[in-house]
Amino acid sequence: MSDAKAALQLFVDIARERQAAGNLPSRADWAGRCAERKRLMHRKTHYDNIPIKPQRVYEEMNKVFPRDTVYVSNIGLSQIAAGQFLNIYGPRQWINCGQAGPLGWSMPAALGVVAADPTRTVVAITGDYDFQFLLEELAVGAQFKLPYVHVLVNNAYLGLIRQSQRGFDMDFCVQLAFDNINVPDSDDKLRSYGVDHVAVVEGLGCKALRVKDPADIEAALRQARVMAAEHRVPVVVEIILEKVTNIAMGVEIDKVNEFEDIDCRHPEGLKGLALAGLLE
Repeated sequence: MSDAKAALQLFVDIARERQAAGNLPSRADWAGRCAERKRLMHRKTHYDNIPIKPQRVYEEMNKVFPRDTVYVSNIGLSQIAAGQFLNIYGPRQWINCGQAGPLGWSMPAALGVVAADPTRTVVAITGDYDFQFLLEELAVGAQFKLPYVHVLVNNAYLGLIRQSQRGFDMDFCVQLAFDNINVPDSDDKLRSYGVDHVAVVEGLGCKALRVKDPADIEAALRQARVMAAEHRVPVVVEIILEKVTNIAMGVEIDKVNEFEDIDCRHPEGLKGLALAGLLE
């Protein structure tokens, strides 16, 4: 048992001693191979599907928000996807609000970060179920003029539970969709997603945008930043996702299941990587 900083410093000191004595094995070749493999292969994010695939959302977020952005998330498939696709550049720039108990806490957490440091760009990322837990907290942001951008990825599902129950016929128990009779007939697809989050957000004194086409995500996120600065309230960007997407995960670090495409930029594909000694 040790303080993490003290232990890591000790490891570094011992490694330097062994290096000076000439008995520290070189890992340069292995590290280079790992770096090359990472450069050549990565998870695909640039999907043009409608409804939108979640991977595209994080690609666009990486474009729009600055390097010092503080992200706030909650437990759920959106948080797991964000952990894989969002670019985080510094300590305490990603606040994950605990486990299954504190669903919805991303809103008060984001408001707290804004209150503590109004100079920082603050962005929350949640799914629709998480969002509905404490959405009334948005009124606090309107009352006390605490602006931030809230990216709401809406698949009308308990996504993490659904994925965990893939082997069971549990669809009815984990889907949140219903036919919302207040949504115009002209938007029949949106009607089936149930809750009209834009109407709810506006009723709480905040601003909201809805995105249904991946080509519009970047512009909506940039507009949300402008609106938050202008109106000094939380701005929600609701992005309508496809209802079922499985995010890569597994029971062990070496047993991760990939459900979507892996990009491979080597000119000869996976065969080329194998020939280059980058695949076992």
